[in-house]
Amino acid sequence: MTLGLVFIGIGLVWLLFRRPIARRQHWISSQMIGRRGEHSESEPPHEAGAEADGERVRGFEMLGVFFCSVLIVGGLLIVVLTLIFRPPWAGE
Repeated sequence: MTLGLVFIGIGLVWLLFRRPIARRQHWISSQMIGRRGEHSESEPPHEAGAEADGERVRGFEMLGVFFCSVLIVGGLLIVVLTLIFRPPWAGE
C-alpha cells in the first residue's frame, strides 16, 4: 500500500512541475543531440526556431502528463487492490 501512495505522490508532484520539467528535458535533449532546432527556409530563423522549440516542449509536457496519469492510476490500483485483498482492519 505504501508503494501505491508513493506512486500517487510522485505523479502529483510531477503534474505540478510538468512545465519546468519539460523545458529542462528539452534543453538536455537538445544539448545531447547537439542542435538548437531545425529552421525552414520559408521562415526567418528566429521565428522557426522558437515555434519548433515550443512544439517540442509541449510534446515533452504531454509525455509527462501521460506518465503522471500512469503513476497515479497505478498507485490507485495498488492501494485499492491492497485494501480489497489485505485490509488493514482484518489483521494478518
